[in-house]
Amino acid sequence: MSNGLRTRENVAGMGANHPTLAAYRAAVEQMKNLPQTDPRNWERQNDIHRNGCPHGNWYFLPWHRAYVLEFEEICRDLSGNPDFALPYWNWTQNNNIPGPFRQGTLLDETRVRNSVPTVFVEQSIIDRILGQTDFELFASTRPRVPFEQNNTDPIWQRRTGAKAELERTPHDFVHGQIGGDMGVVATSPLDPIFWLHHCNIDRLWAEWNARGNRNTSDTLWTDFRVRPFDRVVGDLQDLTQLGYTYDTLAQPQLPEPSPLPPLLDRARDRFDLMETRVASLGQEVSFPVETPRSALPLAAEAVSREDVAAEGGPKVLAFVRGVEPPENPQVAVNVFLNCPYLSAETPVSDPHYVGSFTFFGAHEHQDGMEGKHDDMKMEFAFDLTETVYRLQEQESDLESRLTLQLLPVPYEGRDVPPEEIRIGGVEIVYI
Repeated sequence: MSNGLRTRENVAGMGANHPTLAAYRAAVEQMKNLPQTDPRNWERQNDIHRNGCPHGNWYFLPWHRAYVLEFEEICRDLSGNPDFALPYWNWTQNNNIPGPFRQGTLLDETRVRNSVPTVFVEQSIIDRILGQTDFELFASTRPRVPFEQNNTDPIWQRRTGAKAELERTPHDFVHGQIGGDMGVVATSPLDPIFWLHHCNIDRLWAEWNARGNRNTSDTLWTDFRVRPFDRVVGDLQDLTQLGYTYDTLAQPQLPEPSPLPPLLDRARDRFDLMETRVASLGQEVSFPVETPRSALPLAAEAVSREDVAAEGGPKVLAFVRGVEPPENPQVAVNVFLNCPYLSAETPVSDPHYVGSFTFFGAHEHQDGMEGKHDDMKMEFAFDLTETVYRLQEQESDLESRLTLQLLPVPYEGRDVPPEEIRIGGVEIVYI
């Protein structure tokens, strides 16, 4: 306990008999042995996630915070350890699943691999995510269709916003690369490592706030009641009030909420190419969007990197809309900007690289979904600002258009047959 708060610690270095893991193992064993009629049952806990977790919108972080808090309380109750706090798996420091999770109760035999590629969880990725000052570009975007408080259709809850980098990169890649239960939204909490993965995502949110970055004050977010936990999002922000902290935080801090309007309400100019195109595995598909240079907010020499980095500073954004997932979800899509030599061998370290996305959760709940194919489409948000700066410094041609290039590739180490991905279009937004 620290200052009366339970401290969530890094699982790295914890042996199998560490008191925290011993308590966690005891709790998991009991959950698996409880009858299905008991809501604390292991599979019943998984059902909560399967039946209502939001992904691809700004409820992603608070919903999972409430979910982990409730699960942690069950662990305290069943383990008999009132001070128990879930550990977190910092995959940036160690991309291998910890040893105690590869044996006994904490093993999930469905896993495809026991590590994640460092390229999507490395420190430079995390630094860029934590350096993002806009809430929606950090936490995923506001739903374009407002949620109804009593709507229980999980498909509808998941498909109304765009995934930002924290969710679409480290979060989704860790799920997909581990595979097995973890690779599917409907079963991912059945793998005991799931809870440590989400503790780390929650830790990054807490770290982002501790750096002075502000959550939105929009009442569509703050007043939303998180089901089935019956908690309001506005009450799920302050770690001190929630009774826990992380060992990486000197002091939990929650800055005042941001008064800025939602992201797209701040758009100064919007340009799009909404024309469905098909991307094939290993081959790029391009969306050249006409964008007059006069509208490019970074074209003016007066706009410095410091101005852009400030909250509410000018940005160039791209939204990839209407993406239909491939049959085989073990595919990632690398996104580049104005790259004249792009090929399947072009590395993500290339200056034209923007980011990546996967299809985690894309094939959930498709049984009996006739007539709802539009609900299966996905959207992704990218901050192009730093890439535009890099290309301008190299005197690349950004005079009349920004060409977003999407290149599907198989997961590392996976044998994926030929796949095609339909993409509804691209929108470029200046804020």
